[in-house]
Amino acid sequence: MASSNTRKEVQVKQRHGIFRKELNLWQAVALIVSGTIGAGVLAIPYAVSKVGMSIGLVYIVLLGLLMIGLNLFVGELSAKTKQDLQLVGLAKRYFGHWGEYLMSAIYYSILFGVLLVYIVGEGEVLAVLFGGTALLWSFLFFLIATLVIATGMRTVKTVELVLTFGILLVVLAIALLSSTHISIGHLETMNLAYLFFPFGIVLFAFHGTNAVPEAHALLKDKNTLFKKAIVISGLISIVVYALFAFAIVGVTGWGTTEIATIGFGQSVGPLAVLFGNLFAALAMGTSYILVGLSLRDSFHWDYKVPVPVATALVSIIPAVLFFIGSRHFIAIVDFVGGVFISFEMLFILVIYWRAKHVGDLTKSKFKLHHVWLLFAILVFVLSVGAFYSLTSLFVG
Repeated sequence: MASSNTRKEVQVKQRHGIFRKELNLWQAVALIVSGTIGAGVLAIPYAVSKVGMSIGLVYIVLLGLLMIGLNLFVGELSAKTKQDLQLVGLAKRYFGHWGEYLMSAIYYSILFGVLLVYIVGEGEVLAVLFGGTALLWSFLFFLIATLVIATGMRTVKTVELVLTFGILLVVLAIALLSSTHISIGHLETMNLAYLFFPFGIVLFAFHGTNAVPEAHALLKDKNTLFKKAIVISGLISIVVYALFAFAIVGVTGWGTTEIATIGFGQSVGPLAVLFGNLFAALAMGTSYILVGLSLRDSFHWDYKVPVPVATALVSIIPAVLFFIGSRHFIAIVDFVGGVFISFEMLFILVIYWRAKHVGDLTKSKFKLHHVWLLFAILVFVLSVGAFYSLTSLFVG
């Protein structure tokens, strides 16, 4: 059979996440949600304010549903694979070493982009909280975070999980604070000149696909609960993002800032400035450390790079990008989401097609319906979005 000839020589590494115990349904939901909802939520209101609330909500709902569909594809691959593999492992399983290297290149590009986003965002938020320049605060944050990554602190994953639920509480608090400040006029505007602008930003915010194989590896009852965990976590993300965008844009309108909590606090009052931006700083800071540790460990475990060298790579590359001028929060989020995350998702679809082709997904207990329709929609949307993001980089 073709599959045995294709994969017989491939040695695939198994990778496990930070958690070791088995998870129930809601713990698996929490794991996927914590891997999805992060600093990207802070950029969504700005994108929505540019195109208009009605179109922005369509983006959030449709891209959120498509991401659920993609995660279900990854879930089916995980359910039919006898090993606990991350995306790089799945790429190697079906396309050998070139697949591994391509997925690794995409994966590392995304993570370095995310680190750069956090350096820029931290500087802007800390400058609002404590005064001074964003450049200075970005540099100070970078130094402290690099020191933490070098020491290999592991408790940050638990902190991030707690902060994810804190983000949910902050969204609810912002919704309550905004209730007396919302202007209907801010919600009725529409600007078709920015029709495609939200794509990369919203996609960036919904990106959490790497948490899906980890949730599958740790879930107690994989056959009956895994699909539910993927769908529930995706719906939670959609609701949170829609509510956050509605509350922020309803208050700040065209004045919505690139990092939403900055402009919102200035419009609502000093308590909102302190509360919203302090939480944004903590969320981005812990996420930066977590991503940095994950990237360092990947270099060390997967490619045998010595830990000091891996730490230096994780620190130097985003710092160089920052100091040569890549300091535009929204532009970086848009490019990482629209280009690299689109490429990653398209490659996942190719892996899924390959698994179908070699017969690995026949008679699957996962029972996905209308697979090829969803597949075609994803390919079309991601291809158009990636093309727009690339052309806007050079034309805009």
